[in-house]
Amino acid sequence: MKRLIPSFIKKLIWQFYLRIKHGRNNKIGRGVVFSKDFISGNNCKIGENTIIGTGVRIGNNVKIGSNCRLEKIEIDDNSHIEGGVIISGFGGGYITIGKECYIGINNILDRSNTITIGDFVHIAGPSTGIWTHSSAGMCLNSIPLADKTEDYRPTSPVFIESNAYIGGNCTIYPGVTIGHHSIVAPNSAVSKDVEPWTMVGGVPAKVIKSLKIKTDAE
Repeated sequence: MKRLIPSFIKKLIWQFYLRIKHGRNNKIGRGVVFSKDFISGNNCKIGENTIIGTGVRIGNNVKIGSNCRLEKIEIDDNSHIEGGVIISGFGGGYITIGKECYIGINNILDRSNTITIGDFVHIAGPSTGIWTHSSAGMCLNSIPLADKTEDYRPTSPVFIESNAYIGGNCTIYPGVTIGHHSIVAPNSAVSKDVEPWTMVGGVPAKVIKSLKIKTDAE
């Protein structure tokens, strides 16, 4: 009976104060910390010592590795977040990750503004960063910081469309859209939009080739 009381009290705290709702058959590692407003689907796994901040929603069959930090994010079914991933920021941005996505080890997603990731996106690790606040993008585009125009924004959203692939050790700068079925080569810095079906690479990233399959009609 003594063992049941702490579990019962803990469940009440989760449900009514922290507003935490767990699905069925979930596996939670040792040292995991939950904040308010967490909802999970079924058959999920969260690794050891991961910190789940406020406003996290995950679907069914989602895997989150050890030593991660997540807040204000929605992750759809069958997606996988590797260990050491940091999803945080100083602003009020929200992050959405689609179905069957992969976020590699030690990657950073900056939620100072919105990041929207489509379905079947693969963001390899280690150490790829997706940033929504910075002035570095202006430097890469040869715009002096002293010449900020009315269009300048301290934060800008990032959009990564479905079926895109981003290699390890890449930097994606604020305001960028990565088109569907595109590839960003490893060790690249992307400061401009990437068209769909296009491979880019380098610092700053430039077009390497088109990925469209030509037909006889073309």
